[in-house]
Amino acid sequence: MIINGQSGAMGRQKRGGLEDYPRIGDLSYWTSPPMQFTYIQSAALTAGTYPFTASRGAMINAKNINAETLIYFYDMQFSADIGLLDYQQALKLAGGTTDVPRFSLFLESSRNAPVLQDPIYCQDYFDGQSYQLVIEPKQLPNAITAFFQGTLQQHAGLAGVTEINLIMTMFAQQITDDSYISEFKKGYPSSDYQGGNL
Repeated sequence: MIINGQSGAMGRQKRGGLEDYPRIGDLSYWTSPPMQFTYIQSAALTAGTYPFTASRGAMINAKNINAETLIYFYDMQFSADIGLLDYQQALKLAGGTTDVPRFSLFLESSRNAPVLQDPIYCQDYFDGQSYQLVIEPKQLPNAITAFFQGTLQQHAGLAGVTEINLIMTMFAQQITDDSYISEFKKGYPSSDYQGGNL
């Protein structure tokens, strides 16, 4: 169940976001431990391009996701295993078109509903990109899956590169404080819990 999503230029704010609850900074480590999710997807060189297909895979996370908690994502970073200038040049496909790689996220316990309102377009590397997103895992399994979709063009700077990996890392807290979760939910009428993305 997806409750809230926001990013400076990537999303829009809904009422009752976590920033409206000043106690978020006062929660102890034991009731809001940090989490880190990483997703890596590879594309092999095929006819002069590196095609990233919508093939979903699990995000890597060292900790279990518990039901009846809130997962608060607050930051993300994106890169690839090639230099930034090579990546930017590879966005230009033959004929002057583009198929910019874009990132999509899903929660298994919400019938694999998309977590993000829209895919995140990765036309540049970024580090420390603020992105507020809250999901509420209601039941097991709680795997968070993702995929990149798009195409990169081989160019002279990528001569000999037979594979490219795209990497997205998202930083979060898993909030288990019952009183905080109850207070947070009061900011949302029941209709806001339907349909996934807000």
